[in-house]
Amino acid sequence: MQSLHKLLPLLLLSFFAFDHTLLVHATTANRIPPSPASTTETPPSNPILPGDHPDPTIIRVGHTYWTTSTSGDWAPEFPLFRSNDLRHWTAAGAVFSQTPTWATGSFWAPELVYDHGRIVIYYVGRKRNGPLCVAAATAPRPEGPYTDHGPLVCQSDGSIDPSMARDENGHPFLIWKEDGNSIHQPTPIWAQPLTSDLLHVTGTKTQLLVNDPSTWEGGVVEAPFILRHANRFYLFYAGNACCGVACRYAEGVARADHLLGPWTKDPSNPIIRPNAAWKCPGHGTAVETPSGNDYFIYHAYPAAGTVYLGRESVLDPIAWTKEGWPTINNGHGPSGGAVVQEHPLTPTFVDDFHELQLNAAWQWPVGHGPHWKLNHGTLTIDSSASPEDTATFLAHSLLGPSYTATVATEENGGLGIIGGAHSQLALSRHGTHLELWRLMGTTRQSLWHTDDIGATPKLWLRATSSSLSETSFSYSTDQKHWLQAGPPLSVKDLLPWDQGLRIGLVAAGPTGTHASFTHFTLADVNRPR
Repeated sequence: MQSLHKLLPLLLLSFFAFDHTLLVHATTANRIPPSPASTTETPPSNPILPGDHPDPTIIRVGHTYWTTSTSGDWAPEFPLFRSNDLRHWTAAGAVFSQTPTWATGSFWAPELVYDHGRIVIYYVGRKRNGPLCVAAATAPRPEGPYTDHGPLVCQSDGSIDPSMARDENGHPFLIWKEDGNSIHQPTPIWAQPLTSDLLHVTGTKTQLLVNDPSTWEGGVVEAPFILRHANRFYLFYAGNACCGVACRYAEGVARADHLLGPWTKDPSNPIIRPNAAWKCPGHGTAVETPSGNDYFIYHAYPAAGTVYLGRESVLDPIAWTKEGWPTINNGHGPSGGAVVQEHPLTPTFVDDFHELQLNAAWQWPVGHGPHWKLNHGTLTIDSSASPEDTATFLAHSLLGPSYTATVATEENGGLGIIGGAHSQLALSRHGTHLELWRLMGTTRQSLWHTDDIGATPKLWLRATSSSLSETSFSYSTDQKHWLQAGPPLSVKDLLPWDQGLRIGLVAAGPTGTHASFTHFTLADVNRPR
C-alpha cells in the first residue's frame, strides 16, 4: 500500500518499469514444470471477496479461516470475514469498533498472525501530525475483541506493510517496508527482532531487500510476507505502482537459507503477472490448509471493472517447482475472471433492518461515524451536516462492474455513491422534494431537482450502472413505474487513487435531520446468482 504523494515519483520512474505486454505473455522459460500439490480442497473461484478488499491477510485457526484487508479511510477499521472452506465467506465484524486514537486514517496493510496460540494483528495508520507507522493489536480469538497497543515503528519517511516471521532459531522478527519512495528514495524491506510478546521491536534492523529500478520492480518493493518451506525461507513481495489507472503492480519472490539472508530473487519474477481478466496483482499472504496445501491470498483489479470497483481479494494454490521455487497458477496470473460460473459469495446484499445491530458490511468514512437507531425494520440516521459535511453516509463496497442499488426511504433519506468524506454523488429526499447533488471537497453542486413527488409515505430510489464510470438515478412510488432523476452522471472525479467506490444510504440536511430507511438492495447485474 502506497501513500498518495508516491504517484508522481512512480510515474517519473516509468522508463524503468516493465512492459505490460511482456508481463501478460511472458513464460517461465527454462523452468522445470511445477509439481502440483496433492489437494482434497475444491479450488476457490475468484474473486473470493468481490469489491474493495485490497492488501488481504489470512490465518487459519483450527478449521476456520479468517481474513481482513486494508480499510483505508473507512471505518470500522479492518473488516473481518470467516470461512470453513476458503470459498464461502461471511462478514464477522471488524478489528476495531472504535478508531485507534493515535491515528487519523490510512489504515492499511493489516497482517493477522496466529502464533503459539496468540492472535496479533500488525497494521498501518497515519500518526496524528506524523508519518505512517506500523502498529499492533491483540485479541483472545480472531473475532476479537482487539486491544490496540499503538505504534511499533514510525520512520520519518513512513513505515508500512508489516508482517512477522520467526528465524531458523525460532526468534520472532517484525518485517516491514520503509516508505522511501514517498521522498524519491529506494524502498528497503527491513527485519528487526521482536520481544517475546511480539509487541515491541528490539535490537537492530537488517535490510533484507531493496528495489531494483532497472527491473519490473521500478521504484517500489513492498508487502513482504515470509513463508518457510523445505527448510528455506521464501519472501513474497510486491513491486511497482500499486494503485489507480496507472498501476503496474506484480508479485515476486526471493529465497534464503537464513531469515536475515542473503536473499536471492527468483530469476522468473514476477511470479504473479497481469492477464486478460486481472490487472496489477500483488500484496499477499500464504496459509496452509489442514491437508498440508499452501494457498496465497492477494489482490487484483478486475480488468473489466477498471479501477472503480477497487482491488478484489483473490486466492490461488501455491505449487513448487523441482528447483524449489513457488509458482502461482503456472505463472499465468490470477486464476478465474471477473465473471465466473459459480461465485463463492452471493453477489447480492440485502438489508431490511430487522436486526438489533447494524449489518457488519456497512462502513463510513473515518471520523464521520453516523448516529443511528434500529427499530422493527426501520433504520433511522441523524444527519451531522456542518460547513464541511453535507451528509452522513452508511456505505457498502460495490460487488461487481455493473450494479443496481435500491433503497426504500420514508423520511428525508437518500441513495448515493461515495469516494470519501468529501466526494459524494447522491439523490436525496426532503419531504416532497427530490434533489440530485454532488460534493467535491467543500463545493456542493445541485444537479437536478423536482418538487412534485407528492406526500407518499414511502419512496424508492435507485442507482444503476453498466460500466461503473457512469451512473443513472431514478425514483418510484410503487416499485413498478420509475422516473429518471436527472441525466446519467460520471463518477470519475469521485474515485480515490487507492480505493474503490462505495454506495449506500444518505442522510442529508442540517444537523438533527432524521432520515429513515426500510430496505436496501445492492446487486451485481452481471455475475450469476
